[in-house]
Amino acid sequence: RFRCVELAVLRPEDLANNAPAPELFEKSFAAGLRKVDAFVSHSWHDDPLAKWQALQRWRAGFVATHGREPTVWFDKCCIDQN
Repeated sequence: RFRCVELAVLRPEDLANNAPAPELFEKSFAAGLRKVDAFVSHSWHDDPLAKWQALQRWRAGFVATHGREPTVWFDKCCIDQN
């Protein structure tokens, strides 16, 4: 039941509003515990553009260091909102 998402599959519009987005669950996939690279807790009060830019900076650094896309538990994507 634990899930993750690759940041590479997300788009700025996925974070553009502070409303539930059940379709984002479809972008996530099953993962084993301790098999994800980061935990991201989404706040409905965050600035969407600032959040997107911060995630992309972190993602770029991760790819440069590890040579692969990171997987994250991101509540907006990994919790079924239906």
